[in-house]
Amino acid sequence: PAFGLALQGGGVAVLYLTVFAAFRLYGLVPQLVAMGLMVAVCALSCALALLQNARALAFVAFAGGFAAPLLLSTGGGSHIALFGYYTLLDLAILFIATRRAWRELNLLGFVATFGTAGAWGWMRYSEADYLSAQLFLIVFVLIFIATSILYARATPLRLGWGTSQAVDSTLVFGTPLVGFGLQAGLVQHFAYGEAFSSLAFGALYLVLTAVLVRRGPGYRLLAECFLALGVGFATLTVPLALDARWTSAVWALEGAGAFWVGARQGRWLPRAFGLLLQAMACLSFLGATSAFVVASWPLLHS
Repeated sequence: PAFGLALQGGGVAVLYLTVFAAFRLYGLVPQLVAMGLMVAVCALSCALALLQNARALAFVAFAGGFAAPLLLSTGGGSHIALFGYYTLLDLAILFIATRRAWRELNLLGFVATFGTAGAWGWMRYSEADYLSAQLFLIVFVLIFIATSILYARATPLRLGWGTSQAVDSTLVFGTPLVGFGLQAGLVQHFAYGEAFSSLAFGALYLVLTAVLVRRGPGYRLLAECFLALGVGFATLTVPLALDARWTSAVWALEGAGAFWVGARQGRWLPRAFGLLLQAMACLSFLGATSAFVVASWPLLHS
């Protein structure tokens, strides 16, 4: 069976290369037909992979699917068509994630999607593309958040406190970090654009935390990861929106609250986070007061 699957993977690769050569090297088929043929190869080989529970074959199929528009590009294509096609591929990966915990396939979609989006944003993006780029970025982020949740649902993990669901750290933490980086590039021409974006990310992850907590203790590990991301983005919103003195005040209050929660629950991580926020609040306050405090003590004035 393993050798048979290897032969199938080789056959899929040969079909991709044949279509590519027919279009690019010999001009035997037009671009639209070549694209349709590659989509058909991807879909059929994906069906074969699901029927035979062969993740390697699925990986080869989607690798060719993601590479198809790049191989067949003539340099003048629409980014809406490109990202619309990638959205379909990512939705197919999301569909597979409801039935199989194929981490390699999830990571392939993540790297291909955000890598291509980042390259396009760096080389081609203009403010006229904002609306379409913003919508596609939201869709991509939501798809891979859902994929990370489905992976956790299908992958139990034995921990010290009992059984929990495993966490794919690349998807769980990579999606918001890369997504927010791209989002910051999109909204840099808006006043407080980065602050509102950070607030939206924080609110999304805090809502997801509440939903997972209601699903039971099996999602405790994933819920804690989402809680950390939600609190982190909410904390980041403050310096992006306010000046240093307001930032120090909010961080000090948040640090005190985090330390209080950690003390109530007997957990060291929230207490350490609270103390770290207190130190950052102190540095922010001293940085804000250094401009007008020269000779006096920084903490003993009005």
